[in-house]
Amino acid sequence: MATPPAPERLRVLVASDQALIADAVRAALASRGHEALVVRWPGDTRVQGVRRKSPQVPLTEVGLLLSDLDRWSRIRAATLVVEQIRVPWVALTTSPRGPAWGGVLSAGARVVLPGTTRLDNISELLLSVVQNQISTPADERAELEAAWSEMRARHDEVAERVARLTPREREVLRLMYGGSSVATIAEMLEVAPATVRSQVKSVLRKLDVNNQLAAVAAFDDVLDVFERRPVYRLPKPRAPEQGDPARDPSRDAARGAARDSGQGAPRGRR
Repeated sequence: MATPPAPERLRVLVASDQALIADAVRAALASRGHEALVVRWPGDTRVQGVRRKSPQVPLTEVGLLLSDLDRWSRIRAATLVVEQIRVPWVALTTSPRGPAWGGVLSAGARVVLPGTTRLDNISELLLSVVQNQISTPADERAELEAAWSEMRARHDEVAERVARLTPREREVLRLMYGGSSVATIAEMLEVAPATVRSQVKSVLRKLDVNNQLAAVAAFDDVLDVFERRPVYRLPKPRAPEQGDPARDPSRDAARGAARDSGQGAPRGRR
């Protein structure tokens, strides 16, 4: 009786906005014989690229992205990873099927699946993707990408409205975003509370929203418009040098990307 062939060994690039989850998945994939590497989420300096010795035989590369995709900033970061690291990507997300899925697919992901997918099935899933046995059907991809296009159009419209605010109105909006009350803003800007209330009304009118919470939510969705887009570089794994186990040649590049992504952040934002 012939022995069944051993499953193909992959080099899996794991990307997640939650460092602990990324590392747990990396360890699980490594236990199944794959070479796994955690790549840094754009703007996150907490994750240190995993360094593994390059194999003698080249491995097929595939990406595994894990994110809730429940905020514009997370969707943007996910699309940035997929766009700039050119490998077949599988995305797992708790976000319901809709525009966020379309955003990742538009960036080039092969398939997006619910985050309830069992870890035991991920290895088989990744193999199916690199072997072109699984992908998103064309009609479903078109539907999701169309939903993403509509969401982006609404986002761009809000961004244009924010851009039409006066410098003082935008400053008031930033302070509101940071959690400051009208009284606090008036004190900080050294103006009367009535003046701030008038400026808040103007902000609501220009953003076409009914209350301050809606204005803050709209502003949160377009913060990326007023920040520099970071350059994302894939860390290259290597065997650690003896006596220098903590050295990572990609750390400086990642720190630079994080600094770029933090420029222009509003006051009060953490």
